[in-house]
Amino acid sequence: MIRGSCLCGGIVLEIERVALMRHCHCSMCRKETGSAFGTMAVVEPRYFRFVRGEELVQRYEYPPDGIRVFCRVCGSKAPLRLLGDTIWAVPAGLLEGDPGVRPALHQFAGSKACWWEIADKLPQFEKWVPGYEPAWSREGG
Repeated sequence: MIRGSCLCGGIVLEIERVALMRHCHCSMCRKETGSAFGTMAVVEPRYFRFVRGEELVQRYEYPPDGIRVFCRVCGSKAPLRLLGDTIWAVPAGLLEGDPGVRPALHQFAGSKACWWEIADKLPQFEKWVPGYEPAWSREGG
């Protein structure tokens, strides 16, 4: 079991298994994290649970269907259900143990920070990973 928590410890979670870990270089992830990219663990809902603090998760919504979540006490990023609630995107920095996987890919590499060079050999996707883009992006939204 992999445990994780926000900075203040108000939000605590447990994960049985991480399906994938990925780096996202989109401008929203960069602004949200204040870094070159955000690293997320992708978890199937059946392998994720809040131990406590789900009520501390605050939502920020922006067009066109963007949602960011964070701890309303300390401001740490929080887990978010995505793609029609089929996955949890868990900020990897919240994890306290070894998730058993390592980052597998870069998404939105086409909009990476100009001051950052991707130096590893992981696959790079210009935008969304094919098959995992939200419906609104396929419709030209």
